[in-house]
Amino acid sequence: MKYFCPKCQRSSNDGNLWCQEKFCPAENAYQLYEEGEWLGSFEIIKLLAVLPSAAIYNAQRDGKNVMLKIAHEGCQEKLLYESRLLQEHFSGKKNHSMFPVLLPAHPQTTVESHPFGKMVVKDTPRYFIVFENVEGVTLTSLLQRNPQPWYLHTGWLCLSIAEAIAALHQVKRLHLCLNPDIILVRNDRAGIPRPFLLDLGLASEPKELRKLWRNFFTHPAYIAPELLERGEFGPATDVYGLGMLLFEMLAGKPAHEYHLKRSQEINSSIQAGVLRPIGRSDLKNIPEIVAKAVRRNPSERQQSIIALTKELRANLPPVPREKKAFKIPWRSIFIVILSLLALSFLLSMAIFLPGVN
Repeated sequence: MKYFCPKCQRSSNDGNLWCQEKFCPAENAYQLYEEGEWLGSFEIIKLLAVLPSAAIYNAQRDGKNVMLKIAHEGCQEKLLYESRLLQEHFSGKKNHSMFPVLLPAHPQTTVESHPFGKMVVKDTPRYFIVFENVEGVTLTSLLQRNPQPWYLHTGWLCLSIAEAIAALHQVKRLHLCLNPDIILVRNDRAGIPRPFLLDLGLASEPKELRKLWRNFFTHPAYIAPELLERGEFGPATDVYGLGMLLFEMLAGKPAHEYHLKRSQEINSSIQAGVLRPIGRSDLKNIPEIVAKAVRRNPSERQQSIIALTKELRANLPPVPREKKAFKIPWRSIFIVILSLLALSFLLSMAIFLPGVN
């Protein structure tokens, strides 16, 4: 196990991080698990992402690869809301391809009985949920390698993410925590990037949102101004979050620079609401659509994710449908072969028996 500071990005095995933020002493740093460590029935394969509320790992359970999401101390309530949301609205046939597929938290149980689990590690309770494994890298990692992806890939990524956020809105949930850390990206067989949500944001009912909301649940550079100021929030707040992703990928850098900056400096930049132009003269209408989505005043943005996607779709080709890998139906082929052999045997017997008589 090691300790990790989300502000300084430093890690230590003994907790001595010397964090530059006064409010983030070493004893409040995240505890992360390393390759080869065991937690109950899970063997850690690798750390996939460190989110403000949880860490996500590739792990193995009973020889099967899974994704293991473990809540940081004090963030278990958010994890429980997420497990219930997946269980109630996005499981089985209702499951959306960009949402995690929830697995039972414990072996030989069901999702209905154990949508989340609890284990005690060194006298500390750890809450966790388990997903089907998905291969990919976080959008953060992708943008570190290529800060300015091809504009069509950018548009298609964000249109797909918008589809998932719209599905949350349909069940009366807001995300409020959109940022590149929570998005896993995989490339399909045609090289088209396909997003996958590692985190469903607050995932709670509107009456619970204010009670559950904490600034540290999302990356400080992507918080909407109304959340910082404890103002009214709604679907236009998620419009802002998606707009910030679009802005960053089109401009090649975040709307609010945050490297080596303290949280108060980032907050001041967000509250000022002054953003430089994206500077993409090669694109028609899209920079203006994005600029509207990230306006400081929520009433001046597109008022829903659907309204934002309509504007984007009018200026982008449709997202290509994914071509699934062709799977050879060996079972069916085996049955056909057996049937042909049986038929051949019967025919040969029918020919042979009259000759015997």
